[in-house]
Amino acid sequence: MDERGAGPVAWDVLEEVPAGREELPVLLRGLVTFGQRQVSWSRLEKKLGWRSDTPLFAHAVAHLFVLLPQLDDRRLVQVLDFLAQRGDAACLSPVGVHRRTYEVFTDAWPHVLPLVAHGTAGVRTGAAWVLRSIRCTETAVLDALRQRAAVEDDPTALVAQLLAVGELSGDREWLLPWVDHGHPLVGLAAARGVLASPSPGTGTGTGTGTAEGAVGRAVARGLAEAKGERLPDVPWWPLGHEPDQRFAELSAAHPDESAALFEAVAGHRRADLRRAAVLAAGARLGYWRDRAPELWAAVAAGLDDERDVAAASMEVLARGGAAAAPCADPLVRHVERSGDASHAAHADLALRALVGMGDDRAADWYAARLGNHWLDVAPLPARWAPRLLPVFRRRLAAPGRQSHAVPRILRTLAEWGPVAAPAVPELVALLDTPVARAAAEALGAIGPAPATGRAAGPLAALVTAGPGPGRHAWHGGAQTAAWAYWRVTGDPEPALRVCGAAVRAGLGQPVLRYLADLGPLAAPHADAVRPLLTYPGEWSRTGAAEAWWRITGDAQPAVEALLPELAPLARHSATALVLRTVRVLGGIGGPAAAALPVLREVSSSPRRYGGIPMDEELLGAVREALVAVERT
Repeated sequence: MDERGAGPVAWDVLEEVPAGREELPVLLRGLVTFGQRQVSWSRLEKKLGWRSDTPLFAHAVAHLFVLLPQLDDRRLVQVLDFLAQRGDAACLSPVGVHRRTYEVFTDAWPHVLPLVAHGTAGVRTGAAWVLRSIRCTETAVLDALRQRAAVEDDPTALVAQLLAVGELSGDREWLLPWVDHGHPLVGLAAARGVLASPSPGTGTGTGTGTAEGAVGRAVARGLAEAKGERLPDVPWWPLGHEPDQRFAELSAAHPDESAALFEAVAGHRRADLRRAAVLAAGARLGYWRDRAPELWAAVAAGLDDERDVAAASMEVLARGGAAAAPCADPLVRHVERSGDASHAAHADLALRALVGMGDDRAADWYAARLGNHWLDVAPLPARWAPRLLPVFRRRLAAPGRQSHAVPRILRTLAEWGPVAAPAVPELVALLDTPVARAAAEALGAIGPAPATGRAAGPLAALVTAGPGPGRHAWHGGAQTAAWAYWRVTGDPEPALRVCGAAVRAGLGQPVLRYLADLGPLAAPHADAVRPLLTYPGEWSRTGAAEAWWRITGDAQPAVEALLPELAPLARHSATALVLRTVRVLGGIGGPAAAALPVLREVSSSPRRYGGIPMDEELLGAVREALVAVERT
């Protein structure tokens, strides 16, 4: 081989790469030099590591792809595994620091394609993984994978080929015959591709084009026959650790298949399959809006099963929010049967579920375990205030009050508003601490009350205080304190002065919701709010839209800025920003009529948007917005 480039690898080009140029050509040559192959590969793999965003990595990988035909079988398996691992992350996006590496991987498929039919099963497996990792959808690649699968005699290679075809093409018709394959992992690989593909002609994913429930039953059979052996998702890690969880999620979009999977494993003699039944029921409940009391009953029944099944039931209930309320009694019995709230098995998860349900029996348990991060759920019912406020106040006043529970308490007090008034003395005492802003937020939410008069002086001092612990420029307390001062005293001057200066300081400085609360009082600063409607940052645009409308009453620019923020709903995704946007549109009312088609679609959809608690909250906000918009 000519070291000056007269061969498959242009060594002279590689030697121009700044970092590592002395050693890298030697290591690459060693891969094709008898006696040096293993040592060279070990050193090269360590040198390249996981930093796929460096020029050195991109150049080295480009040469690795060119070298593939010259590598021995053992090195081929090792190199393909390496390329599949690194390519999976590097090909997520064509922009950013990985751009050059992305181009190297996505342009390299012609080097990998001949290996799909290699004589060694491990090489064929690795080739399928690489093509899948680099997300290659070239017709030649898909045809080669299908042709090889038709004659493949190695189950591991066949699994890799089926997973690649399923992910890259979604060819359900080709995959369906493989679902009943004699090897359980082969059948599961095909079933995964079928369940992950859109339905024929609809794109909704609600049917599989098979006899009713056939794929669901095949999944149940495969899970049973696999006996704990996991379907790999990538060459170095099993499918989400838990194959039953992944298949429960995939089948949820297909009611017939989900029902068949559930029925086939519910009541099974093996605990792992009864667990799969609970997960299938939970996934189905999290995907569709119908109440399905029989599924909730099945989840609740799992609480009386073996530990792993009970844990799965509690995970489902913890994600169920108020929709899981029918399961509250069995869950309480489970906690009581296991011991008191501080020692019960899985008590953290069980109490999180009860708190999410808003079950009043959980209030005292919540207070007892206030410092536990598993109970960081919100909002807490305001009716719990009489039982929780004494505990909250003691925690805020304690010498060690700066615990991780304090921000959660302050957030809850702000959500409760006026009913949190008894905690005003403790909140005032926090105005000279690092949590001053959150304390001021809670005081502002409480608003005018007999006890809040004593907060005026400390809030006024915080408005003019310089940066310090908890008091950084703009965001560290001044705007919040000024807003809270107005809420407590009725005097808007500090809020207008501080928040007005912030909005004129530029993007990223103002807390726009304070200006929105001030409404027409903030009219002198409307000209500074208007440009923010089109600035980068979706939260800034949404905040500016609300502020503009509440200050000026001019709805059209605000609605135009808000409508694009509903885009995630087209993917049945809901975020805190989407929820806020819906509420602002509802507040605008009739002038927001352009949002009606989206709002009606969300209201009438049988599918959920996001998790159950988020979807329930979104649905309530959408229905309120529809009433407001259609009424005017």
